[in-house]
Amino acid sequence: MYLLTTAIVIVACLAVFVGLRRTLKRMSAEFRLEFQRQVDSLAARVAVLEHEVDAPAVPAALSATEAQAADEITPETLATIAETVAALLGRKVQIRSVKILPAPDAIANPWAQRGRAIVQASHDFSQRSRP
Repeated sequence: MYLLTTAIVIVACLAVFVGLRRTLKRMSAEFRLEFQRQVDSLAARVAVLEHEVDAPAVPAALSATEAQAADEITPETLATIAETVAALLGRKVQIRSVKILPAPDAIANPWAQRGRAIVQASHDFSQRSRP
């Protein structure tokens, strides 16, 4: 009697295992195809954006006020940013603010870097825990 019950339980477990394995394989294939579709879509958008960046948008001879206007974010650029973020997240987004960051050279001030290093080095907690 116990042998028959044990055999039925083992067969039932194997049937559940096989069913779940088939379902998992099917779902993973669907997820893989959906992920690949999203990656291809993003790659196409990146290619379009790279093409737009490669094209010279601002002529070389601009006055200071024209250069300032060129640094401002246009509605087209804002729409492109919104589309890209929406494609990445998979849902519509509302952009509240966008600002142009300074060039990396302006941020990398050697005096400021040294000051930050000194402050961070002063936070050595291993010295505080010693008796």
